[in-house]
Amino acid sequence: MKYSIISAFIFLAFFCQNAFAETINFGNSFFNKDRANTLSKVITINNDSSEVLEYNISFTAHPSMQTSDIKTAPLTDDVYDEESNEFFSSITKDSCIQHYGETIFSLNSNQKCRLHITFSPTEVKEYNEEMVIISKISRLNKVQDSIKYNIKGKGIHMPDFTVIYYTDNSGENLDNKRAEYSIKWNGETAGVKSDEYAYIKIFKSNKNDKSKLTYSLEGSDAFMIDEKLSTCKIKDNTIIEPEQEPCGIVLSFRPNLSGDFGAKLIFNKRIFSGAKEYLLYGSASDMLDFGTVYFGSNVQKILIQNTTENTQRYSILSESKDNNFRLVVLQDNDIPSCIKSSFETNFELNKASSCYLGFTFAPDRNEEFTKKVIIMSNSGERREVTLKGIGVEKLQEN
Repeated sequence: MKYSIISAFIFLAFFCQNAFAETINFGNSFFNKDRANTLSKVITINNDSSEVLEYNISFTAHPSMQTSDIKTAPLTDDVYDEESNEFFSSITKDSCIQHYGETIFSLNSNQKCRLHITFSPTEVKEYNEEMVIISKISRLNKVQDSIKYNIKGKGIHMPDFTVIYYTDNSGENLDNKRAEYSIKWNGETAGVKSDEYAYIKIFKSNKNDKSKLTYSLEGSDAFMIDEKLSTCKIKDNTIIEPEQEPCGIVLSFRPNLSGDFGAKLIFNKRIFSGAKEYLLYGSASDMLDFGTVYFGSNVQKILIQNTTENTQRYSILSESKDNNFRLVVLQDNDIPSCIKSSFETNFELNKASSCYLGFTFAPDRNEEFTKKVIIMSNSGERREVTLKGIGVEKLQEN
């Protein structure tokens, strides 16, 4: 049985005409093709007049609240039914509206209600909308008040999230507490931080539990917790559990090399919204996609690491003579370039050192280009890099 949990609350009351409430900022919310993480805010609306008032809600950025990522929703509580041993979602008595996307409601004199606003992003972008609530005196159809709210939020894409349950021989699910949670990044580019993030919501596990919530990451260092994007406070692998409103931790994936990666995120105790352990998977290939480039040039780079105990000599081989892709010397002093001249096809790396190999794409015609480059070391290591890009002629402006 599905039931709703209100994630966060903000209580605002307005008593004067033409007042402006503070900006309602949902912050970061995450989504993928399967689901969106819904954030909630609640404002309290108080009719302190001697008249029955009718309220109309509108959003300036979209005409239909049924299809919008920011909309109004009924305010619900979770009710436990002892007979069925299940939780049910019940609309609260003081909810301003009774249906999703509803925009009109009324309040008697000296009555108040709570308006629930939800944010479920479906796009990677900064959301910035204005919500207007207009109140009218019902018997006179006269505008009594107009309140504006600036609503902000950011949609961030997250990788595929899979829940796998251990089963017995009959195929029946065992205790849900033994569920295995896995998060997967697929088809990422080596040397580039993925633009997909994983989001794990953290609730207070138990009001009586005073022990600290800690975590550890075991396995590949391509996975990390991004403290800047996380809404939970994190210090020295300790997560400050929220007392009331939930917070979230954000995982990122940055593979320095091509291949398959694995790690495990382990909490010292089971979190309310998930499990104690999350299995992390990622895959990456050496592909530099220059995208669409006007006649001219564009530069990208890959990281070369010598993980052996000896000095390694590397050779750069090409499968074609197409000159639209070329080696280039990186000019950034903070980034060591593997080569000192664009004509070099060999370089050396001392043990436990690294450098960057730069490529430029300078198309000379309207066409899609692909080129494969092979990097060989004297120890037999072989690495393939696929270069791709589209050349487009930029039209002259009159």
